[in-house]
Amino acid sequence: MEALLRGLYTGATGMLVGLHQMDVTANNLANASTPGFRAADTIQRAFPTLLIQRVERMGYPSRVQRANIGQLGIGVTLDGTYTKFNVGPLRHTDNPLDVALLEPEIFFTIATENGLRYTRNGSFQLTAGGQLVDRSGNPVLGAQGPIYIRGTQVVIDQDGYVYVDGTLVDRLSITAFADPRLLQREAGQYFIAPPEAGAYAPEEFTVLQGQLEQSNVNIVTELVKMINVQRAYEANQRAVRAADDTLGKLVNDLSV
Repeated sequence: MEALLRGLYTGATGMLVGLHQMDVTANNLANASTPGFRAADTIQRAFPTLLIQRVERMGYPSRVQRANIGQLGIGVTLDGTYTKFNVGPLRHTDNPLDVALLEPEIFFTIATENGLRYTRNGSFQLTAGGQLVDRSGNPVLGAQGPIYIRGTQVVIDQDGYVYVDGTLVDRLSITAFADPRLLQREAGQYFIAPPEAGAYAPEEFTVLQGQLEQSNVNIVTELVKMINVQRAYEANQRAVRAADDTLGKLVNDLSV
């Protein structure tokens, strides 16, 4: 009975982990064409294994002999989801408002209604009033606040300085973090930084004008992962059904 219940629990936890892995993988694939998107992956941790022993009685109830049979795992659990911060491939657009960051783990700073957000998506545009915003209409911040471009020729140099018709307007506000693992993902392309992430302005970084960083999602890898997760889910599903059927028969037999 105990082994059957353990089998049910192991299969059920495996199915729950598989569902979460499938959600993460599906989200990665859905954002494979989103500029600056950072792929995510899951961290699994196995529950402690149990030592299985065979107990043999030696003539008297008080005299027993134990023989180790082996180890039995009782499933896995999720330890969380982490973000892959490796740089994605670059694509030339020749659009002066498209910019990319060369170094990993640094971000453009965006002002939203809910506070500061950070992104690697450098696909920017101008409002009717000449304000530099992202594709969601949120202001892109510079060292002096929102950036306004009123002119014809826009040059953003490698140090992030913004020139309009040869006149320095501002410098892009670039943010790095002491511990980027603490960044919290929001709405696909944005990250929220809790205080413990340790935001700071890096001294050196490289901005590339006329280029966009693509998603760092490897489509082939994600598709293979999805197939493997689907197979593991189905295997756990079959194990749960088998244990449930056996448990049902056992309960019916004991009730007779």
